[in-house]
Amino acid sequence: MTALNRYSTVAVFLLFTLSLVLQSKTSAYPIITDVDEGDAKCFNFNVPDDDDAHMVFMVLPDEVDDAVEEWFNSRMHEMTSKGSSMFMKALPEVSKEIHQKIAGDEYNGRSNVYLKVTVPKRPVLRHQMFMWYAPIVVMNVVKAAQRGKANDRSGPPPSEYTVCFENKNAGEQQGVKVLFDVVLLSDEGQEDALQNSIIKKEHLTPLEKNFQEGIKAANTILNEMKYMERREARMRHTAESTNAKIRLFSYVSVIVLLGVSFLQRTYLKSYFKKKKLM
Repeated sequence: MTALNRYSTVAVFLLFTLSLVLQSKTSAYPIITDVDEGDAKCFNFNVPDDDDAHMVFMVLPDEVDDAVEEWFNSRMHEMTSKGSSMFMKALPEVSKEIHQKIAGDEYNGRSNVYLKVTVPKRPVLRHQMFMWYAPIVVMNVVKAAQRGKANDRSGPPPSEYTVCFENKNAGEQQGVKVLFDVVLLSDEGQEDALQNSIIKKEHLTPLEKNFQEGIKAANTILNEMKYMERREARMRHTAESTNAKIRLFSYVSVIVLLGVSFLQRTYLKSYFKKKKLM
């Protein structure tokens, strides 16, 4: 009976932990999208009624070093994570190791990539050019949209927002990566509320402390899995693009080879005729 009671207790705690993991909101890493030269991409976001949101954007060169991309992606994740000490604050100073991997003329230089945030039937909320590696923060988009329509502030606030990224670079190999995230204000402090609603740390038993640490570890693993999934999609897109270029190069090589063979055959045929060997 003692072993049965022990197994029952463990099962109850496992179910409790699983329910907390499923009910708690995990903060995902920023979204990353590629925008080719001379191209534009748009995304639509909905903000629930009686809510507001912050938006954070950043642009990186397409050929950016992996370590540089990881550093800015992690810093932006901290910047948009509720409960973080860096929440909606300026990015920390770039380390020397990362700064050495960035071209000197790129850092905080003009990217020629533009951000445009719009709302239906309202003035443009934000139209601004990105500077390399510098975030653009749009705070309280709902309030900003209501300020933009002074004639009808009594109406319902807008719920749909369109974010567009336009790459006006015209040269080859001038694609960019855009990192962006949207933070709903209603989500702020949920993790702290969950932490306070359980029990204070000094009153928990060692087993309960371990389960709390397990919940945090599970959330971290979920975040990492989502980030790796998006990274795998980007790598697959890069591989498919490379394969397409290799196929095109192979077709061109075959055409050139056939053309050279035809010219050689024609030249040799005319040469032998002149020498009266044919």
